[in-house]
Amino acid sequence: MISRTPVVSAREAVRFVRVWENRHRRTWTDMRNIFESTRAFEAWMRKRTDVSGRLLKSKHRKMSAGAFPFLRATFYRWVERWPKVCPRLAERDEDVLLAVGDLHVENFGVWRDSRKRLVWGINDFDEACELPFTSDLVRLGASVLLAAAEADLDVSADRVCTLLLEGYRAGLRTEGKPILLSDGRHPALVTLTKGTREDPRTFWKKKLDPDDNPTIDAAELPKGLNDMFRASFRPGADPAFREQKSPGGLGSLGRRRFTAVEMSTNGVRDAREAKALVPSALYWCAGQDDMPSQTATLLQHAIRDPDPHVQVHDEWLVRQLAPDVAKIDMPENNRDKRLALAPALLGLMGQETANIHLGSRSRNVLEKLLKGLDHDERWFPAATERMAACTRKDHAEWAKHHQD
Repeated sequence: MISRTPVVSAREAVRFVRVWENRHRRTWTDMRNIFESTRAFEAWMRKRTDVSGRLLKSKHRKMSAGAFPFLRATFYRWVERWPKVCPRLAERDEDVLLAVGDLHVENFGVWRDSRKRLVWGINDFDEACELPFTSDLVRLGASVLLAAAEADLDVSADRVCTLLLEGYRAGLRTEGKPILLSDGRHPALVTLTKGTREDPRTFWKKKLDPDDNPTIDAAELPKGLNDMFRASFRPGADPAFREQKSPGGLGSLGRRRFTAVEMSTNGVRDAREAKALVPSALYWCAGQDDMPSQTATLLQHAIRDPDPHVQVHDEWLVRQLAPDVAKIDMPENNRDKRLALAPALLGLMGQETANIHLGSRSRNVLEKLLKGLDHDERWFPAATERMAACTRKDHAEWAKHHQD
């Protein structure tokens, strides 16, 4: 079930982004520092959903751990930095489409479609918004560089961007195709996902821990969430509810999350997670307080085999909670055997990004837009290096403050 949000036309998207860029062009010389940005964004978020001060403090600590977790946690800073650091890309009106927004290498996972087939792809669209398609590509490339640096892996922006762009172009050529683990086309992906399913006993012990996930009555759920949960289960289901005190993730950390769990007669658990949904940080940055979340709109139009358990409502996103919803971890060091499969994985990430963008623009249009960028053969790695560098700079300032 996906709540219907009006589709944003190309013309409306360009008009919106132009207002955003003009607003920031006037203030580039007075760019807020990372602390001012964080305070302003969190104040805006508090007006839209309940926020846990304790979890925000936890998020702030995690942001100081490294440049990559900092990137994951601060899409609001990305949308501030993007027009200033990459003005030539940001000002290309024709490139604007409905983008993932907060795209990075850990924003991919595995789910089961309605036919129980394992599907791999992007699985977090909380920050869906109108941006040039190049923003998604550059953010994905920057995340690879930052994650690789944390693992002491020697990778170049040119190599990373070549692999991502090859995959993106391949995705355009097929005009979009969901990435299935069972179709025999992606042996590297099958290898990388093997053994990633969490042990069910360990998984449920953690999710049902009474301290981190205490039980609550249905009356304690936010208004309407009880009905949303029940609509996601089989008819007649009677799930028990819990509040998550130590949820995962980084970008949305601080917002409230709840769990609904039903025990079937054969002892198998069926569970859902609900997390508070707010509009993209782009709308905070642009001062467009009346813009709704675009998550449902993007999911309606992207080329994908959807997760049938995902429900997007105005203020909540409900999804399945299960140990077989797996993620692929990045290689940990130069001795990691998975490193040999990284090029294939990066290509697939590029392909999946094309699947999303093809929901807004046709193959011919996107190929034409890419061709228009080809006169500068380093547009992609150069922008990736610049955005990674400014992320490192912001992180260094943040980490110094939190260490002091």
